[in-house]
Amino acid sequence: MNQSITRQQTRSGNETIQTDIGLLGDKAWKFEFCPYPIELLCSIRQALVETVPGLAEKFHPKLRYFGYRVGADKEKVYIYVLKKKLIIDLCINPSFIEELRRTGFKVKPRSNFQGQRGWLTGWEVPQSTLNIKTVVKWLCKVLKDL
Repeated sequence: MNQSITRQQTRSGNETIQTDIGLLGDKAWKFEFCPYPIELLCSIRQALVETVPGLAEKFHPKLRYFGYRVGADKEKVYIYVLKKKLIIDLCINPSFIEELRRTGFKVKPRSNFQGQRGWLTGWEVPQSTLNIKTVVKWLCKVLKDL
């Protein structure tokens, strides 16, 4: 697969790294997570690239988040990596919050850029979760336009 990696400056002067298709190589992001558990993140990334044709990934090193899109579309998923959990923002109606909560996850909506644009924000996934299939299912729903 031919993959190009682009580095871009954000409005705040920070740098993001992104692919036009596929996942970033480990060297582009792993060093930012030395004290962090990354097994869950790695499992999610691998499942996404195997399930979503045309997947592209973006990484913001300073804020430690990954963005995902399909083809030339805009990002529809953001995964913020913290030591004890992932926080996920999805480009779907927040009315799905209760459905996510019924699967056993916490959702604490945030008033960030995505939340102000009607996204479901603040989905908390503990690093210790064993429910990876549910997480990947929701991410795939969003990336494949429900």
